[in-house]
Amino acid sequence: MSGLRVYSTSVTGSREIKSQQSEVTRILDGKRIQYQLVDISQDNALRDEMRALAGNPKATPPQIVNGDQYCGVWTGLGGGVVGLW
Repeated sequence: MSGLRVYSTSVTGSREIKSQQSEVTRILDGKRIQYQLVDISQDNALRDEMRALAGNPKATPPQIVNGDQYCGVWTGLGGGVVGLW
C-alpha cells in the first residue's frame, strides 16, 4: 500500500481514542495532507495489520503509517507523531 494511512475505529467506548482520532484527522485536514482512513472495526484483518505494522500486539488506534513504514502512535496535544513531521 502507498500513501499515508490513519488506522482508526468507528466503534469504541473510549473517549480518549475518540478524541485522539478526531485530533489527528483535524490536524491532517488542516494541513491539507491527504490520507486514507482505515476503520479497523470493519475487519479483524485490518486490526491485525495495524498491530503488525506497529510491532505491538495490543496497539490501539489511532496509528499512522506511510506506505509500509510505521510512523507512530498519536500522542495527543503537543506530542504529535514521532517521525511524521
